Amino acid sequence: EAIRLAKISIEKELRATKIELDSLVRNFEDLQLEYDTLARSTSENKEAEIMLERLTTEHIATSAQLNAVSADLAVTKARAEAEMKARKEQHKTEVGNLQFEISVLKTRVANGPEERDERDEENDVAVLKARVEDRDRRILELEQALAKGEEQRRQMHNRIQELR
Repeated sequence: EAIRLAKISIEKELRATKIELDSLVRNFEDLQLEYDTLARSTSENKEAEIMLERLTTEHIATSAQLNAVSADLAVTKARAEAEMKARKEQHKTEVGNLQFEISVLKTRVANGPEERDERDEENDVAVLKARVEDRDRRILELEQALAKGEEQRRQMHNRIQELR
């Protein structure tokens, strides 16, 4: 009877151990699954960090290129504006000279076909009239520029008063 009791006791312990072993196997499988998930997540995080680093480097390089292109564009624009201003000034001078020549020729035609070879170029009436017309035109331009400057001064004065 003692052997039978011992056998039953050992069988109970064996069942308890088997249940505990099954529980440990399930826990191990759960832990293995969590570990695999964590390893996958860690791998994905490392890949994301590598991609972020690469994209950051590309962004910095692209920003540097953009800044260089912007600076180059600004220089090109300034150069083009300066060239355009110089050409406009040259054009304006040429137009003024041509208007002067037209005025001289108109005055000479109006005075008739006198002997032009004998005329003193410095005291030629046509040249003198053309110079007067040229100066009158220049005075008119300066008066317009002065009026424009005065209007700007008034606008700025009014803005300053508004800001106070």
